[in-house]
Amino acid sequence: MCGIAGLIRCGDVDTVQRMTRLMAHRGPDDSGHWSSGDVVLGHRRLSILDPTPQGHQPMSGPDGEVVIVFNGEIYNHLRLREELAKKGHRFRTGTDTETLLACWRQWGVGMLSKLDGIFAFGLWDDRNGTLLLARDATGVKPLFYRTTPDGGLAFASELKALRLVPGVEDKANRRAIRSALRFACNMEDESMLASVWKLPPGQRLVWQDGRIERAAYWRHPEPNPRRGADPDQLAKELRSILSKTVEDQMLSDVPLGAALSGGLDSSGITALMAGSEAARDGATVSTFTVGHGEDDPDLLKARVVAEHCKTDHHEILVASGEVQDLLPKTLWFMEEPLGQMESVQMFLNYQAAAQHVKVLLIGEGADELFAGYDRFRLFDKNQRMTPGMRRALYERVFMYAERQPKHALAGPLARLKLGQLPGSPMADPHPRFPELDLRGLPREQMLEKALHFESSTYLHQLSLKRADATGMAHSLELRVPFLAKAVVEFAMQAPGDLQRRHGVEKWLLREALRPVLPTEIVERRKRPFQMQLDQGLVDTLDALGDRLLRPEDVRARGFFEPERVDALRRGRPSHGAPLIAHKVWSYRVWAMLMCELWARLFLDRDPEALAPESLSEVA
Repeated sequence: MCGIAGLIRCGDVDTVQRMTRLMAHRGPDDSGHWSSGDVVLGHRRLSILDPTPQGHQPMSGPDGEVVIVFNGEIYNHLRLREELAKKGHRFRTGTDTETLLACWRQWGVGMLSKLDGIFAFGLWDDRNGTLLLARDATGVKPLFYRTTPDGGLAFASELKALRLVPGVEDKANRRAIRSALRFACNMEDESMLASVWKLPPGQRLVWQDGRIERAAYWRHPEPNPRRGADPDQLAKELRSILSKTVEDQMLSDVPLGAALSGGLDSSGITALMAGSEAARDGATVSTFTVGHGEDDPDLLKARVVAEHCKTDHHEILVASGEVQDLLPKTLWFMEEPLGQMESVQMFLNYQAAAQHVKVLLIGEGADELFAGYDRFRLFDKNQRMTPGMRRALYERVFMYAERQPKHALAGPLARLKLGQLPGSPMADPHPRFPELDLRGLPREQMLEKALHFESSTYLHQLSLKRADATGMAHSLELRVPFLAKAVVEFAMQAPGDLQRRHGVEKWLLREALRPVLPTEIVERRKRPFQMQLDQGLVDTLDALGDRLLRPEDVRARGFFEPERVDALRRGRPSHGAPLIAHKVWSYRVWAMLMCELWARLFLDRDPEALAPESLSEVA
């Protein structure tokens, strides 16, 4: 992977060079810039395909009139090359970057529908003064941009780089803060900084002479279930699609491996890698697992998979006490106050993996596409509820809404099962809720609609954002087989009652992977990957709160009400409260801490300051 940046009418070469220096972790192997008139492009390179100097970026076409800065991998670029070669195109490198230049020459914007991969790129065509920005279909790779009143445009792989652009204010986006507290991530297309936007997945932006056109080139498919299809045949078809996807995503000229948690998703990816053509030709798959102590169930199950697949296995142990000093560094790379605490674990796992490989396949996306989360049980047949109850409870548990359901029956049930979940520290706590309408739908269709909703919104705003940031922090490229377009399209055709069957989550995916995994892994129920909610973590939250959330500091910052912050910090649920109430309390406190820490990193510090090594640098 790489880091890209560009300016039109709003900066110079020096600005772009400073922007790319700030993203050196995204591309430690090479750097470069290109300029013409008031257009400047910059790049940091992580060499994966054709790691020779021929792959240097910015890269131009044969006549020098088209220039690109590219972050990502195009998995079908060899097949595209064959097609392009028949049309007369010639290639001088082995890179997919050069393939993109030829695609533009041949098909223009229409090229985007032909790409299978993860990417964000900026392409300048000097012939007609056009800039094309594009982001991959499911949002694996990030891309931020800002426009100026006089028709200028700035873009970059990371938000922090845009702080260096003249005219960008260090001002927080309050809508984004509300969203981060409610959903554990910013669900807005606006970034955490006012006036800076995120290009949504599957979209492209064209700039020409100060005018901007933004449009979708791919839309997340609507549910179209193949009801009545044979379950065994569907499982076989899914296994075939996943096998081909994993094979394609093992394309690399450098070492690669897999993140292995011992759960179904990552174990399935590992097993398919171990059975791939590359492995049959003698390549060894390296696997990496993070755990809490030698008796951690994830650690033990990962060993079973590693032995079954004969991988070169590595284990990383983490404790709650390591969180405080790692947190500001992790957040500097994430650039957003993500509310889930396992970010530090992922940071450590990828740090260890980067000592051995430059590419890692991960299992993100399977829970959203194949119904892995516990909240989806609300749509099971054996849950005797009215449609209104299902809707109300789903809205209640999706990222833990502060308000109890108004539904006459769902309200008391929510209080019984979930307890009194803690509220928000903001006086204006309610963000814009992404569109989701389950009214009038039968139970099975409710599940299918919920899966579509979460995989097209929440997934790229939280899980993929976190994965990309913590991987690239260590110059590690992460690939996501479950989010290949072919897999997403298949998932939207899977009937809801096969996604969850007999109360078993990810039933269809389990059956697809059964032939390649040990039975104990296939039948292992989902165990969330998260920091352990033990006394050590509670003590860590208390210690961080004492340093970051003093009443005078909270009042001066202006994000939260000091009294609400204090009530939330002191309002830990009683020992008899449901477990989910304890978890939500810890998430809420964590989110407050992350928002304040984010402000200290991205509003208070010099824009060119690098990642802090310890909490004492910012608190």
